[in-house]
Amino acid sequence: MANVDPITLEIVRARLDGIVREMEVAVFRTGYSTIVRESHDFSCGLLDRDGRVVGNSSHPTHMGGYPACIEGLMRFFGFDDLREGDAFLANHPYHSGVPHANDMVVMVPIFARGEVVAFAVSLGHTPDIGGVAAGSRNATARDLFGEGLQLAPLRFMRDGKILQDTANVVRANSRVPDMMIGDLEAKVGVCFAIGTARLKDVMDTFGVDTVLQAFADIGDSSESVIRDHIAGWLDGVHEAEAWVDDPTAPDSPIRLHVAAIKEGDRLVMDFTGTGNQAAAPINVRPPFIRGLVYRAIVAMTDPSLPLNHGITRAVECRFRDGTIINPEFPGPVGFYSKTLSIADSVVMSAMAKAAGRPTVAYGSTQSSIVLGQSGSGGRPYVQYELMYAGSRAWGGGDGYTGTGHGMGGGKFTSVEIIESEFDVEMTQFQVMPDSGGDGKYRGGPGYVRNYRMLAPGRLSGGAAKREAQGMDGGGDGRNAYVVVFPDTDKEQVYPGICSNIGLDTGESFRIETGGGGAVLPARDRAPQQVIDDIADGYITPTKARDVYGLTDAQIEAGSA
Repeated sequence: MANVDPITLEIVRARLDGIVREMEVAVFRTGYSTIVRESHDFSCGLLDRDGRVVGNSSHPTHMGGYPACIEGLMRFFGFDDLREGDAFLANHPYHSGVPHANDMVVMVPIFARGEVVAFAVSLGHTPDIGGVAAGSRNATARDLFGEGLQLAPLRFMRDGKILQDTANVVRANSRVPDMMIGDLEAKVGVCFAIGTARLKDVMDTFGVDTVLQAFADIGDSSESVIRDHIAGWLDGVHEAEAWVDDPTAPDSPIRLHVAAIKEGDRLVMDFTGTGNQAAAPINVRPPFIRGLVYRAIVAMTDPSLPLNHGITRAVECRFRDGTIINPEFPGPVGFYSKTLSIADSVVMSAMAKAAGRPTVAYGSTQSSIVLGQSGSGGRPYVQYELMYAGSRAWGGGDGYTGTGHGMGGGKFTSVEIIESEFDVEMTQFQVMPDSGGDGKYRGGPGYVRNYRMLAPGRLSGGAAKREAQGMDGGGDGRNAYVVVFPDTDKEQVYPGICSNIGLDTGESFRIETGGGGAVLPARDRAPQQVIDDIADGYITPTKARDVYGLTDAQIEAGSA
């Protein structure tokens, strides 16, 4: 069939993206767990028959995961095995595109004229899949089998009804079975009621052949736009690297390296110089690394560009087997997001060099906590929170303050929700001064959250042990920490990941998220900006004097 005319193509593209946004809003409203309802750690998408993304999601890194999910599905099932009313489920990182087993993907085939023409999908975090720690966050895991339930692709629904056998397996392997099934029902529900129904309406309106051709054409359009941008970049090899702390070998950090190789309108992101996989659960499977690359290419070209499979064709990613970002089975991946944050900084830095953009500092790594046990009334619960740190500065502006502005669409959970749903009291939530890197363009500061237990529980979480690197003379951001029993003679400080720490009623713990790296020397920062930073609580007067070079008179005048 000939290409779809531009007006119809744009209408169909907008309809596809609108369908996905509607799917996501519905999950926000119908999901059971706070990780879905509040943190928004999930996404939805529309894929063509071959697993190529045709409708965008709010989670750009998931673009890399979706195609691998369908690829994994088709390793276990043929198209002849699929029929209308089917839904499939997977959470196996080596047999799908999910980054760790805590994430589950629901896949629903969409039919037209008696054959599969597309898939509606939803991928996101689940509250608990068993294992030694609540929330299934096991810092001591040394292979995939120590990280809870693993499901290769299997049928979850037939004829629109949940298969009891599959549901029984999920329920039997979770501390919060009703919450698990509730989240899965929300995700599969939108795949049928919105994804499938709305796409069939589009095909009824414009014709099946037109819509299928549009699937191809929107990718061609995005690829063409990106290649035009890349053609204007700097030919050559542009490198960036960082070092990842391996908790099992603290004296032997692992190199994370990328070379952005640009020639004409071609861009290759070569990760083959990266070091070997870790024994600790900090490895990352390639699909989400690809997702970081796709997000970066959009950021460096046209942020308004639709997210679809054309982006995946415009840039190539190369990996070496057995590395920390392409581990061999059964390498553990439970805390993958800590390494993913570091990879994000490396990718953005190298790509900024290739694009001839201003210098980009490194961002701090994401923190997270999981708290769980039986609550005061004997109710089992899992409190799961994502905590994004201060973001990186760039050669033209400061980093953002602990806002969750990062590689995904996750958000921190509000104080009101936490205190109303879980057996904790939050006694502090504020910006942490002096945590961002010091520079002409200051790194974004992190924040601190302090919790007091209202019932016994067990804590897991943390961040990567690493300070966000400053650039061109800018300072590094502060590392993130988990502090247990703060301000007591039992105080324990964890600069990396931890799991299964027991806490009794009345005891406290604190999360200190990291700060972003800075760009250019601190003494180049305008004095009025430094005074404003003091007023905003981003830095202390001591740092203004000792690092930024302000006099006591300037500081006193600014505070008057």
